[in-house]
Amino acid sequence: MTSSPPQITMPSHDKSEVVGLEAHSEPYTADQPQAFWRVRSLVQLIASRTHLEFAFLVIALAWGVAQVFLVPPLQVPDEGDHWLRAWAMTDGQLTADRQGMVTLPASFAPAADLYMRLIAVYGLPLSLEGQAGFSGYEDLFNSPGPAGTIKVVSRVANYGPLGYVPQAVGVGLGRLVGAAPLTCFYLARLANLLAAVALLFFAIRLAPFGKQLFAFVALLPMTMFELASVSCDALTISGAMFFTALVLWASRRATLRRVDVALLLVASALLLNVKPGYWALILLLLLIRPAQMGGRIRYVAFLAANVLAVAGVFLVVLQLTSTDAQVGAVGVPPAQLSFVLHQPLGFLGILWSNVQADLLKWTLESIGVMGWLRIGLPPAFYLFVLAAGPVFLIRTSEEEVSPKLRSRALLAAVGVAEFVTIGVALYAFLPLTGAGAIFFQGRYLAPVWLLLMLAAYGIRFKRRHLGGVVVVGVLLVMMAQNFGTLISAYHA
Repeated sequence: MTSSPPQITMPSHDKSEVVGLEAHSEPYTADQPQAFWRVRSLVQLIASRTHLEFAFLVIALAWGVAQVFLVPPLQVPDEGDHWLRAWAMTDGQLTADRQGMVTLPASFAPAADLYMRLIAVYGLPLSLEGQAGFSGYEDLFNSPGPAGTIKVVSRVANYGPLGYVPQAVGVGLGRLVGAAPLTCFYLARLANLLAAVALLFFAIRLAPFGKQLFAFVALLPMTMFELASVSCDALTISGAMFFTALVLWASRRATLRRVDVALLLVASALLLNVKPGYWALILLLLLIRPAQMGGRIRYVAFLAANVLAVAGVFLVVLQLTSTDAQVGAVGVPPAQLSFVLHQPLGFLGILWSNVQADLLKWTLESIGVMGWLRIGLPPAFYLFVLAAGPVFLIRTSEEEVSPKLRSRALLAAVGVAEFVTIGVALYAFLPLTGAGAIFFQGRYLAPVWLLLMLAAYGIRFKRRHLGGVVVVGVLLVMMAQNFGTLISAYHA
Protein backbone atom coordinates (compact mmCIF):
# COMPACT_ATOMS: atom_id res chain seq x y z
CA MET A 1 0.00 0.00 0.00
CA THR A 2 1.57 3.29 -1.10
CA SER A 3 1.65 6.38 1.06
CA SER A 4 0.21 9.68 -0.10
CA PRO A 5 2.64 12.27 -1.42
CA PRO A 6 3.53 14.90 1.19
CA GLN A 7 2.00 18.35 1.26
CA ILE A 8 3.83 21.24 -0.33
CA THR A 9 6.45 22.72 2.00
CA MET A 10 6.92 26.48 1.84
CA PRO A 11 9.95 28.54 2.87
CA SER A 12 9.81 30.11 6.30
CA HIS A 13 9.41 33.62 4.99
CA ASP A 14 6.22 32.67 3.13
CA LYS A 15 3.35 31.55 5.37
CA SER A 16 0.87 30.88 2.55
CA GLU A 17 -0.39 27.36 1.94
CA VAL A 18 -1.92 25.45 -0.93
CA VAL A 19 -4.83 23.82 0.80
CA GLY A 20 -5.98 20.36 -0.31
CA LEU A 21 -3.49 19.88 -3.15
CA GLU A 22 -1.16 16.93 -3.23
CA ALA A 23 2.28 17.81 -4.53
CA HIS A 24 5.57 16.41 -5.58
CA SER A 25 7.84 15.43 -2.74
CA GLU A 26 10.52 17.97 -3.72
CA PRO A 27 10.38 21.13 -1.59
CA TYR A 28 9.71 24.57 -2.92
CA THR A 29 12.87 26.61 -3.54
CA ALA A 30 13.49 30.29 -4.11
CA ASP A 31 14.59 29.55 -7.69
CA GLN A 32 11.13 28.24 -8.62
CA PRO A 33 8.07 30.53 -8.52
CA GLN A 34 5.19 29.61 -6.28
CA ALA A 35 2.82 29.67 -9.29
CA PHE A 36 4.78 26.81 -10.85
CA TRP A 37 4.12 24.58 -7.85
CA ARG A 38 0.47 25.54 -7.72
CA VAL A 39 -0.06 24.65 -11.39
CA ARG A 40 1.94 21.44 -11.08
CA SER A 41 0.01 20.39 -7.99
CA LEU A 42 -3.29 21.15 -9.66
CA VAL A 43 -2.36 19.07 -12.73
CA GLN A 44 -1.36 16.14 -10.51
CA LEU A 45 -4.56 16.42 -8.49
CA ILE A 46 -6.75 16.46 -11.60
CA ALA A 47 -4.86 13.54 -13.14
CA SER A 48 -5.19 11.45 -9.98
CA ARG A 49 -8.84 12.20 -9.18
CA THR A 50 -10.52 12.65 -12.56
CA HIS A 51 -12.24 9.55 -13.86
CA LEU A 52 -11.01 8.82 -17.37
CA GLU A 53 -14.51 8.45 -18.78
CA PHE A 54 -15.29 12.06 -17.90
CA ALA A 55 -12.01 13.27 -19.40
CA PHE A 56 -12.94 11.31 -22.52
CA LEU A 57 -16.42 12.83 -22.55
CA VAL A 58 -15.08 16.39 -22.46
CA ILE A 59 -12.46 15.76 -25.15
CA ALA A 60 -14.77 13.73 -27.40
CA LEU A 61 -17.63 16.23 -27.28
CA ALA A 62 -15.40 19.26 -27.82
CA TRP A 63 -13.52 17.52 -30.62
CA GLY A 64 -16.57 15.89 -32.18
CA VAL A 65 -18.94 18.88 -32.16
CA ALA A 66 -16.24 21.07 -33.70
CA GLN A 67 -15.55 18.45 -36.36
CA VAL A 68 -19.26 18.09 -37.20
CA PHE A 69 -19.14 21.62 -38.60
CA LEU A 70 -15.48 21.73 -39.64
CA VAL A 71 -15.70 18.89 -42.17
CA PRO A 72 -17.83 19.81 -45.22
CA PRO A 73 -20.88 17.66 -45.97
CA LEU A 74 -20.38 14.30 -47.70
CA GLN A 75 -16.61 14.29 -47.10
CA VAL A 76 -16.61 11.14 -44.93
CA PRO A 77 -16.38 7.90 -46.98
CA ASP A 78 -19.85 6.86 -48.25
CA GLU A 79 -21.48 9.63 -46.23
CA GLY A 80 -23.86 10.52 -49.03
CA ASP A 81 -25.22 6.96 -49.10
CA HIS A 82 -25.70 6.98 -45.33
CA TRP A 83 -27.37 10.40 -45.49
CA LEU A 84 -29.91 9.21 -48.03
CA ARG A 85 -30.68 6.14 -45.91
CA ALA A 86 -31.11 8.28 -42.78
CA TRP A 87 -33.56 10.63 -44.53
CA ALA A 88 -35.48 7.69 -45.99
CA MET A 89 -35.80 6.24 -42.48
CA THR A 90 -37.78 9.31 -41.41
CA ASP A 91 -40.25 8.52 -44.20
CA GLY A 92 -40.73 5.02 -42.86
CA GLN A 93 -38.33 3.24 -45.23
CA LEU A 94 -36.43 0.97 -42.88
CA THR A 95 -34.62 -0.68 -45.79
CA ALA A 96 -34.12 -0.11 -49.49
CA ASP A 97 -36.66 -1.67 -51.84
CA ARG A 98 -36.17 -4.93 -53.76
CA GLN A 99 -34.29 -3.05 -56.47
CA GLY A 100 -31.89 -1.55 -53.95
CA MET A 101 -33.43 1.93 -54.20
CA VAL A 102 -34.63 4.49 -51.67
CA THR A 103 -37.42 6.97 -52.38
CA LEU A 104 -36.61 10.62 -51.67
CA PRO A 105 -38.08 14.07 -52.34
CA ALA A 106 -37.41 15.24 -55.89
CA SER A 107 -35.46 18.18 -54.45
CA PHE A 108 -32.71 15.68 -53.57
CA ALA A 109 -31.97 15.05 -57.27
CA PRO A 110 -29.12 17.61 -57.67
CA ALA A 111 -27.25 16.35 -54.60
CA ALA A 112 -27.82 12.69 -55.45
CA ASP A 113 -26.75 13.17 -59.07
CA LEU A 114 -23.58 15.04 -58.13
CA TYR A 115 -22.67 12.56 -55.42
CA MET A 116 -23.24 9.45 -57.55
CA ARG A 117 -21.32 10.94 -60.46
CA LEU A 118 -18.28 11.74 -58.32
CA ILE A 119 -18.09 8.44 -56.43
CA ALA A 120 -18.25 6.56 -59.71
CA VAL A 121 -14.78 7.99 -60.41
CA TYR A 122 -13.07 7.74 -57.02
CA GLY A 123 -14.90 9.36 -54.17
CA LEU A 124 -15.37 13.04 -53.51
CA PRO A 125 -12.50 15.51 -54.04
CA LEU A 126 -11.50 17.76 -51.13
CA SER A 127 -13.45 20.62 -52.67
CA LEU A 128 -16.56 20.53 -54.81
CA GLU A 129 -15.81 23.98 -56.24
CA GLY A 130 -15.81 23.83 -60.02
CA GLN A 131 -17.74 20.56 -60.19
CA ALA A 132 -20.67 20.57 -62.59
CA GLY A 133 -23.89 21.07 -60.67
CA PHE A 134 -22.25 22.59 -57.56
CA SER A 135 -22.73 26.24 -56.62
CA GLY A 136 -22.56 25.89 -52.84
CA TYR A 137 -23.84 23.53 -50.17
CA GLU A 138 -26.90 25.68 -49.48
CA ASP A 139 -28.04 25.33 -53.08
CA LEU A 140 -27.03 21.67 -53.28
CA PHE A 141 -29.05 20.65 -50.22
CA ASN A 142 -31.77 23.27 -49.89
CA SER A 143 -32.94 24.01 -53.45
CA PRO A 144 -36.73 23.52 -53.47
CA GLY A 145 -36.72 21.55 -56.73
CA PRO A 146 -39.80 20.02 -58.37
CA ALA A 147 -42.64 18.34 -56.55
CA GLY A 148 -42.87 14.61 -56.24
CA THR A 149 -40.28 11.95 -55.46
CA ILE A 150 -37.31 10.25 -57.04
CA LYS A 151 -35.70 6.87 -56.55
CA VAL A 152 -31.97 6.73 -55.84
CA VAL A 153 -29.80 3.63 -55.85
CA SER A 154 -28.39 2.79 -52.40
CA ARG A 155 -24.87 1.40 -52.15
CA VAL A 156 -25.54 0.53 -48.48
CA ALA A 157 -28.75 -1.37 -49.10
CA ASN A 158 -27.40 -4.49 -47.34
CA TYR A 159 -27.08 -2.68 -43.99
CA GLY A 160 -29.89 -3.02 -41.48
CA PRO A 161 -31.79 -0.03 -40.10
CA LEU A 162 -30.21 -0.01 -36.61
CA GLY A 163 -27.10 1.88 -37.72
CA TYR A 164 -29.27 4.77 -38.92
CA VAL A 165 -31.48 5.25 -35.88
CA PRO A 166 -29.46 8.11 -34.27
CA GLN A 167 -29.15 9.94 -37.60
CA ALA A 168 -32.85 9.48 -38.33
CA VAL A 169 -33.67 10.95 -34.92
CA GLY A 170 -31.61 14.02 -35.78
CA VAL A 171 -33.22 14.36 -39.20
CA GLY A 172 -36.67 13.77 -37.73
CA LEU A 173 -36.24 16.48 -35.13
CA GLY A 174 -35.10 18.88 -37.83
CA ARG A 175 -38.04 18.06 -40.07
CA LEU A 176 -40.40 18.39 -37.12
CA VAL A 177 -39.44 22.04 -36.65
CA GLY A 178 -39.28 22.76 -40.39
CA ALA A 179 -35.48 22.87 -40.71
CA ALA A 180 -33.88 22.84 -44.16
CA PRO A 181 -32.22 19.62 -45.38
CA LEU A 182 -28.69 21.00 -44.82
CA THR A 183 -29.59 21.78 -41.20
CA CYS A 184 -31.04 18.27 -40.88
CA PHE A 185 -27.75 16.89 -42.22
CA TYR A 186 -25.81 18.56 -39.40
CA LEU A 187 -28.41 17.45 -36.86
CA ALA A 188 -27.93 13.88 -38.12
CA ARG A 189 -24.18 14.21 -37.55
CA LEU A 190 -24.72 15.59 -34.05
CA ALA A 191 -27.17 12.87 -33.07
CA ASN A 192 -24.83 10.19 -34.40
CA LEU A 193 -21.93 11.68 -32.45
CA LEU A 194 -23.91 11.85 -29.21
CA ALA A 195 -25.09 8.25 -29.48
CA ALA A 196 -21.60 6.94 -30.21
CA VAL A 197 -19.93 9.02 -27.50
CA ALA A 198 -22.53 7.83 -24.96
CA LEU A 199 -21.77 4.18 -25.78
CA LEU A 200 -18.03 4.83 -25.53
CA PHE A 201 -18.43 6.72 -22.24
CA PHE A 202 -20.14 3.72 -20.68
CA ALA A 203 -17.62 1.37 -22.29
CA ILE A 204 -14.78 3.18 -20.50
CA ARG A 205 -16.79 3.31 -17.28
CA LEU A 206 -17.62 -0.41 -17.36
CA ALA A 207 -14.20 -1.71 -18.42
CA PRO A 208 -12.59 -3.38 -15.38
CA PHE A 209 -9.11 -2.80 -16.83
CA GLY A 210 -7.49 -1.06 -19.77
CA LYS A 211 -9.79 1.96 -19.64
CA GLN A 212 -7.14 4.12 -21.30
CA LEU A 213 -7.03 1.71 -24.25
CA PHE A 214 -10.74 2.27 -24.87
CA ALA A 215 -10.17 6.04 -24.72
CA PHE A 216 -7.11 5.80 -26.97
CA VAL A 217 -8.87 3.85 -29.74
CA ALA A 218 -12.04 5.96 -29.42
CA LEU A 219 -10.09 9.19 -29.84
CA LEU A 220 -7.91 8.19 -32.76
CA PRO A 221 -8.44 10.76 -35.54
CA MET A 222 -9.96 8.10 -37.83
CA THR A 223 -12.44 7.01 -35.17
CA MET A 224 -13.48 10.58 -34.41
CA PHE A 225 -13.81 11.30 -38.14
CA GLU A 226 -16.41 8.53 -38.35
CA LEU A 227 -18.15 9.43 -35.08
CA ALA A 228 -18.75 13.03 -36.21
CA SER A 229 -20.42 11.94 -39.46
CA VAL A 230 -23.68 10.47 -40.75
CA SER A 231 -21.98 7.11 -41.30
CA CYS A 232 -23.26 4.00 -39.56
CA ASP A 233 -19.59 3.20 -38.83
CA ALA A 234 -20.03 5.42 -35.76
CA LEU A 235 -22.48 3.00 -34.15
CA THR A 236 -20.58 -0.01 -35.51
CA ILE A 237 -17.31 1.00 -33.80
CA SER A 238 -18.82 2.32 -30.57
CA GLY A 239 -21.24 -0.61 -30.32
CA ALA A 240 -18.45 -3.17 -30.73
CA MET A 241 -16.32 -1.41 -28.11
CA PHE A 242 -19.24 -1.13 -25.70
CA PHE A 243 -20.02 -4.84 -26.10
CA THR A 244 -16.37 -5.67 -25.40
CA ALA A 245 -16.40 -3.61 -22.19
CA LEU A 246 -19.76 -5.05 -21.14
CA VAL A 247 -18.50 -8.63 -21.43
CA LEU A 248 -15.27 -7.78 -19.56
CA TRP A 249 -17.37 -6.20 -16.81
CA ALA A 250 -19.72 -9.20 -16.66
CA SER A 251 -16.78 -11.63 -16.51
CA ARG A 252 -15.63 -10.02 -13.25
CA ARG A 253 -18.93 -10.32 -11.38
CA ALA A 254 -19.39 -13.12 -8.86
CA THR A 255 -22.79 -14.02 -10.32
CA LEU A 256 -24.81 -12.66 -13.20
CA ARG A 257 -28.31 -11.44 -12.46
CA ARG A 258 -31.17 -11.89 -14.88
CA VAL A 259 -30.92 -8.24 -15.86
CA ASP A 260 -27.21 -8.73 -16.67
CA VAL A 261 -27.99 -11.76 -18.83
CA ALA A 262 -30.76 -9.86 -20.62
CA LEU A 263 -28.47 -6.88 -21.25
CA LEU A 264 -25.79 -9.10 -22.75
CA LEU A 265 -28.34 -10.85 -24.95
CA VAL A 266 -29.79 -7.59 -26.30
CA ALA A 267 -26.34 -6.05 -26.78
CA SER A 268 -25.03 -9.03 -28.73
CA ALA A 269 -28.12 -9.30 -30.94
CA LEU A 270 -28.19 -5.61 -31.86
CA LEU A 271 -24.69 -4.15 -31.57
CA LEU A 272 -22.99 -7.01 -33.42
CA ASN A 273 -25.37 -6.59 -36.36
CA VAL A 274 -25.06 -2.88 -37.10
CA LYS A 275 -22.87 -3.87 -40.06
CA PRO A 276 -21.99 -7.37 -41.26
CA GLY A 277 -18.72 -8.84 -40.06
CA TYR A 278 -18.52 -8.21 -36.31
CA TRP A 279 -20.15 -11.49 -35.25
CA ALA A 280 -16.92 -13.02 -33.88
CA LEU A 281 -17.16 -10.72 -30.86
CA ILE A 282 -19.74 -13.17 -29.52
CA LEU A 283 -16.78 -15.42 -28.63
CA LEU A 284 -15.90 -12.97 -25.85
CA LEU A 285 -18.73 -14.54 -23.85
CA LEU A 286 -16.33 -17.44 -23.22
CA LEU A 287 -14.68 -15.13 -20.68
CA ILE A 288 -17.74 -15.72 -18.48
CA ARG A 289 -17.48 -18.82 -16.27
CA PRO A 290 -20.19 -21.47 -15.69
CA ALA A 291 -20.16 -20.70 -11.96
CA GLN A 292 -21.36 -17.16 -12.71
CA MET A 293 -24.41 -18.60 -14.46
CA GLY A 294 -25.31 -21.12 -11.78
CA GLY A 295 -24.01 -24.23 -13.50
CA ARG A 296 -22.94 -25.68 -16.83
CA ILE A 297 -26.43 -26.25 -18.19
CA ARG A 298 -27.41 -22.62 -17.72
CA TYR A 299 -24.03 -21.55 -19.09
CA VAL A 300 -24.43 -23.57 -22.28
CA ALA A 301 -28.00 -22.30 -22.67
CA PHE A 302 -26.75 -18.72 -22.21
CA LEU A 303 -24.06 -19.12 -24.89
CA ALA A 304 -26.48 -20.81 -27.28
CA ALA A 305 -29.09 -18.09 -26.79
CA ASN A 306 -26.58 -15.37 -27.65
CA VAL A 307 -25.30 -17.17 -30.72
CA LEU A 308 -28.85 -17.77 -31.94
CA ALA A 309 -29.78 -14.14 -31.26
CA VAL A 310 -26.86 -12.81 -33.30
CA ALA A 311 -27.46 -15.31 -36.12
CA GLY A 312 -31.21 -14.74 -36.06
CA VAL A 313 -30.98 -10.95 -36.31
CA PHE A 314 -28.41 -11.25 -39.10
CA LEU A 315 -30.63 -13.60 -41.12
CA VAL A 316 -33.67 -11.36 -40.64
CA VAL A 317 -31.68 -8.30 -41.77
CA LEU A 318 -30.26 -10.25 -44.72
CA GLN A 319 -33.74 -11.27 -45.79
CA LEU A 320 -35.14 -7.75 -45.40
CA THR A 321 -32.27 -6.10 -47.26
CA SER A 322 -31.81 -8.61 -50.07
CA THR A 323 -32.34 -7.05 -53.47
CA ASP A 324 -33.02 -8.26 -56.98
CA ALA A 325 -30.37 -5.99 -58.48
CA GLN A 326 -26.65 -5.69 -57.83
CA VAL A 327 -25.22 -2.20 -57.45
CA GLY A 328 -21.98 -1.22 -59.17
CA ALA A 329 -19.16 -3.62 -58.33
CA VAL A 330 -21.01 -5.34 -55.54
CA GLY A 331 -20.63 -9.09 -55.61
CA VAL A 332 -23.25 -11.80 -55.22
CA PRO A 333 -23.18 -12.75 -51.51
CA PRO A 334 -24.41 -16.37 -51.94
CA ALA A 335 -21.72 -17.10 -54.54
CA GLN A 336 -18.99 -15.43 -52.49
CA LEU A 337 -20.01 -17.18 -49.29
CA SER A 338 -20.17 -20.49 -51.12
CA PHE A 339 -16.55 -20.02 -52.14
CA VAL A 340 -15.55 -19.21 -48.54
CA LEU A 341 -17.37 -22.29 -47.19
CA HIS A 342 -16.14 -24.73 -49.84
CA GLN A 343 -12.61 -23.35 -50.11
CA PRO A 344 -11.75 -21.88 -46.70
CA LEU A 345 -8.01 -22.30 -47.24
CA GLY A 346 -8.29 -20.50 -50.55
CA PHE A 347 -10.10 -17.63 -48.88
CA LEU A 348 -7.56 -17.47 -46.03
CA GLY A 349 -4.82 -17.39 -48.67
CA ILE A 350 -6.47 -14.34 -50.26
CA LEU A 351 -6.83 -12.73 -46.84
CA TRP A 352 -3.19 -13.42 -45.91
CA SER A 353 -1.91 -12.00 -49.21
CA ASN A 354 -3.90 -8.84 -48.46
CA VAL A 355 -2.36 -8.63 -44.97
CA GLN A 356 1.15 -8.91 -46.40
CA ALA A 357 0.49 -6.24 -49.01
CA ASP A 358 -1.63 -3.77 -47.04
CA LEU A 359 -1.00 -4.07 -43.29
CA LEU A 360 0.97 -0.83 -43.10
CA LYS A 361 -1.69 1.01 -45.11
CA TRP A 362 -4.48 -0.33 -42.88
CA THR A 363 -2.54 0.68 -39.77
CA LEU A 364 -2.06 4.25 -40.99
CA GLU A 365 -5.73 4.42 -42.03
CA SER A 366 -6.74 3.19 -38.57
CA ILE A 367 -4.83 6.10 -37.03
CA GLY A 368 -6.23 8.59 -39.49
CA VAL A 369 -6.48 9.16 -43.24
CA MET A 370 -9.40 11.52 -43.58
CA GLY A 371 -11.66 12.61 -46.40
CA TRP A 372 -12.18 9.88 -48.95
CA LEU A 373 -8.82 8.41 -47.85
CA ARG A 374 -6.98 11.39 -49.33
CA ILE A 375 -5.99 13.52 -46.32
CA GLY A 376 -3.01 12.05 -44.57
CA LEU A 377 -1.60 13.30 -41.30
CA PRO A 378 2.07 14.33 -41.06
CA PRO A 379 4.44 11.31 -40.97
CA ALA A 380 5.76 12.50 -37.59
CA PHE A 381 2.25 12.19 -36.15
CA TYR A 382 1.91 8.55 -37.19
CA LEU A 383 5.27 7.86 -35.54
CA PHE A 384 4.08 9.73 -32.45
CA VAL A 385 0.92 7.60 -32.15
CA LEU A 386 2.81 4.36 -32.78
CA ALA A 387 5.40 5.35 -30.17
CA ALA A 388 2.80 6.53 -27.66
CA GLY A 389 0.58 3.47 -28.11
CA PRO A 390 2.67 1.23 -25.83
CA VAL A 391 2.27 3.78 -23.02
CA PHE A 392 -1.44 2.93 -22.98
CA LEU A 393 -0.57 -0.71 -22.32
CA ILE A 394 0.92 0.27 -18.97
CA ARG A 395 -1.25 0.15 -15.88
CA THR A 396 -1.53 3.72 -14.70
CA SER A 397 -3.60 3.15 -11.55
CA GLU A 398 -4.09 0.54 -8.87
CA GLU A 399 -6.67 -1.48 -10.74
CA GLU A 400 -8.29 -4.31 -8.90
CA VAL A 401 -8.01 -6.68 -11.83
CA SER A 402 -5.86 -7.35 -14.85
CA PRO A 403 -6.22 -10.00 -17.57
CA LYS A 404 -4.94 -13.46 -16.77
CA LEU A 405 -3.14 -15.64 -19.29
CA ARG A 406 -6.31 -17.44 -20.41
CA SER A 407 -8.13 -14.15 -20.85
CA ARG A 408 -5.23 -12.65 -22.80
CA ALA A 409 -5.16 -15.62 -25.15
CA LEU A 410 -8.93 -15.44 -25.70
CA LEU A 411 -8.86 -11.68 -26.33
CA ALA A 412 -6.12 -12.11 -28.93
CA ALA A 413 -7.91 -15.06 -30.56
CA VAL A 414 -11.19 -13.13 -30.78
CA GLY A 415 -9.34 -10.17 -32.28
CA VAL A 416 -7.97 -12.41 -35.04
CA ALA A 417 -11.36 -14.12 -35.52
CA GLU A 418 -13.07 -10.75 -35.80
CA PHE A 419 -10.58 -9.69 -38.46
CA VAL A 420 -11.41 -12.86 -40.40
CA THR A 421 -15.20 -12.37 -40.14
CA ILE A 422 -14.86 -8.75 -41.28
CA GLY A 423 -12.90 -10.13 -44.23
CA VAL A 424 -15.68 -12.63 -44.95
CA ALA A 425 -18.31 -9.86 -44.92
CA LEU A 426 -16.25 -7.59 -47.14
CA TYR A 427 -15.52 -10.43 -49.55
CA ALA A 428 -19.18 -11.39 -49.70
CA PHE A 429 -20.68 -7.96 -50.25
CA LEU A 430 -18.09 -5.77 -51.97
CA PRO A 431 -15.80 -7.29 -54.64
CA LEU A 432 -16.88 -8.94 -57.84
CA THR A 433 -17.51 -12.65 -57.59
CA GLY A 434 -14.25 -14.58 -57.65
CA ALA A 435 -12.09 -11.51 -56.91
CA GLY A 436 -8.62 -12.09 -55.50
CA ALA A 437 -8.63 -9.08 -53.18
CA ILE A 438 -10.59 -7.90 -50.14
CA PHE A 439 -11.36 -4.20 -49.88
CA PHE A 440 -10.31 -3.57 -46.29
CA GLN A 441 -10.02 -0.06 -44.89
CA GLY A 442 -8.40 0.85 -41.60
CA ARG A 443 -11.61 2.36 -40.22
CA TYR A 444 -13.10 -1.14 -39.95
CA LEU A 445 -10.37 -2.35 -37.61
CA ALA A 446 -10.73 -0.18 -34.48
CA PRO A 447 -12.42 -2.99 -32.44
CA VAL A 448 -9.76 -5.45 -33.63
CA TRP A 449 -6.87 -3.24 -32.49
CA LEU A 450 -8.63 -2.77 -29.14
CA LEU A 451 -8.83 -6.53 -28.50
CA LEU A 452 -5.19 -7.10 -29.47
CA MET A 453 -4.03 -4.30 -27.17
CA LEU A 454 -6.19 -5.54 -24.31
CA ALA A 455 -4.51 -8.91 -24.69
CA ALA A 456 -1.13 -7.22 -24.11
CA TYR A 457 -2.30 -4.87 -21.37
CA GLY A 458 -0.86 -4.86 -17.86
CA ILE A 459 2.61 -3.35 -17.45
CA ARG A 460 2.90 -0.90 -14.56
CA PHE A 461 4.24 2.61 -14.33
CA LYS A 462 6.51 2.94 -11.30
CA ARG A 463 5.12 6.43 -10.75
CA ARG A 464 1.44 5.93 -11.42
CA HIS A 465 0.49 9.63 -11.21
CA LEU A 466 2.63 10.23 -14.30
CA GLY A 467 0.52 7.81 -16.31
CA GLY A 468 -2.64 9.92 -16.20
CA VAL A 469 -0.78 13.01 -17.38
CA VAL A 470 0.80 11.11 -20.29
CA VAL A 471 -2.50 9.50 -21.33
CA VAL A 472 -4.43 12.79 -21.41
CA GLY A 473 -1.47 14.55 -23.04
CA VAL A 474 -1.35 12.05 -25.91
CA LEU A 475 -5.12 12.34 -26.46
CA LEU A 476 -4.89 16.15 -26.61
CA VAL A 477 -1.98 16.02 -29.07
CA MET A 478 -4.04 13.72 -31.32
CA MET A 479 -6.94 16.16 -31.20
CA ALA A 480 -4.76 19.19 -31.96
CA GLN A 481 -3.00 17.55 -34.90
CA ASN A 482 -6.31 16.32 -36.28
CA PHE A 483 -7.77 19.83 -36.25
CA GLY A 484 -4.65 21.29 -37.83
CA THR A 485 -4.76 18.79 -40.71
CA LEU A 486 -8.49 19.20 -41.38
CA ILE A 487 -8.38 23.02 -41.23
CA SER A 488 -5.43 23.00 -43.62
CA ALA A 489 -7.24 20.64 -46.02
CA TYR A 490 -10.71 22.17 -46.01
CA HIS A 491 -10.33 25.79 -44.94
CA ALA A 492 -6.92 26.88 -46.23
